[in-house]
Amino acid sequence: MSARSAQLVLPLSVNPSATWSHWVSREATGEVESFAKVLPNQSGAGFFLWASQGQGKSHFLQACCAAKPGARYLPMESLLDYPPEAVLEHAENDRVVAVDDIHLIDGHRSWQEALFHCFNRCAEAGTPFLASATQSPAGLKSVLADLQSRLSLLTTFKLPAWELDDFERLLGHLAHDRGLLLSEDVARYLKMRIQRRPIDAVNVIAAIDESSLVEKRSPTIPFLKLLGL
Repeated sequence: MSARSAQLVLPLSVNPSATWSHWVSREATGEVESFAKVLPNQSGAGFFLWASQGQGKSHFLQACCAAKPGARYLPMESLLDYPPEAVLEHAENDRVVAVDDIHLIDGHRSWQEALFHCFNRCAEAGTPFLASATQSPAGLKSVLADLQSRLSLLTTFKLPAWELDDFERLLGHLAHDRGLLLSEDVARYLKMRIQRRPIDAVNVIAAIDESSLVEKRSPTIPFLKLLGL
């Protein structure tokens, strides 16, 4: 690492809860999960994961990185104001390179060119290159054509929308992680009243947990109604 990049304080840390043990598996995501979980035993493998916002792409990429110490997680939402050459320096020497929300580089030519070269270096070094976006590689119309072509080489998966039963399990899992007792009736009530996105489930369970502690009340349906749910 150069003196220039060593002086940068980059927001590259991962969420400690974003691991496979905190991921709620679904039948519809079995293929991509199986593919991702063998990454620690493969060289040069990679994938492109896409879905609408809030469906769990960031958790998925971070879980892949957590399972392979020495991986480099790159959340583009936090990195666009940093010099790409410094952020990506020697990335091919890491065990995995995971670029989260790569669609955000639209309009950032320097990042597009830097990631194109980073992809090539990773391919040459046999370093798995992972990426996520809100659209497939073919949908990245405003991205540098050479980079789009490289991303199209990756195995592509789409995270499907959540079915009601799976979303109910997710709510129960999140509540359990917080030590919050969520009855089946309450979970069924909630799943019909919030968007079926992991990010919304996380936020709602956190709000319920906080309110339950403050009010010293269990999360019953009448209590949730008082909270506006």
